Amino acid sequence: MKVCDDPKPITVTVAGCTLSETKSFKYLGAMFNSEATCDEEVKSKLAIARPIARQRLSDLVPIWKLRTVSNKLKARLIKAVVWPIVTYGSEAWTLNKELCQNVEAFEMQCYRRAMRISYVEHVTNEKVLRRVGQDMGLLGQVKSRKLKYFSHTTTYKSLEKDIMLGIMPGKRRKGGQKKQWINDIVQWGERNLVEMVKQAENRKRLPVHGNLMINRLNDRLFKPSVTFSKKFFFLSLRFGIVL
Repeated sequence: MKVCDDPKPITVTVAGCTLSETKSFKYLGAMFNSEATCDEEVKSKLAIARPIARQRLSDLVPIWKLRTVSNKLKARLIKAVVWPIVTYGSEAWTLNKELCQNVEAFEMQCYRRAMRISYVEHVTNEKVLRRVGQDMGLLGQVKSRKLKYFSHTTTYKSLEKDIMLGIMPGKRRKGGQKKQWINDIVQWGERNLVEMVKQAENRKRLPVHGNLMINRLNDRLFKPSVTFSKKFFFLSLRFGIVL
């Protein structure tokens, strides 16, 4: 597989055998494709998480039926047993509007199943959130993990920082430009990229638009949750450096 706009196929031969070229592959639980987009990765992660979440929530049916357990505590259980499946490796995601909606829809599915609210009851998402005493938080956790990784990486000089902030040689591709990983950081922050890098180098918390949960999670910016070797590989493919 190669990440390039050139449609010309590549030929790789090992011990006299020509290897077949693929458009996508899975590495360390993450999907990569030749378009350097995250659509397939996010959707596959949600597709894997749905049956697992359904099984785990079904195992906890006796807890969901208990009236002595508050809805807020039930929501915390969902965050503990389901959300890590979705957010694993999310530091390398580049999100668009459709993917954000998919992540939020998955969160609401978990709440509805735990509260035993059927879609035929026509209960709005706002009412469901009021019942569990929560705000939309799964997407906010993904944003916070990206910001923490950005802050930790840009604190010191490293190859990862050069890949993240460097400029690729060559000309811009014709037509509309693809959304880059760093565009999410600039969009969610309150300052431009230069100021955010300086703020991270000074080891200060990066503010982000959103609910209070994102701000509380940002207080722990400098505690990475995934090994750098894996995230370095993720970012390299996202930026089109590994062919």
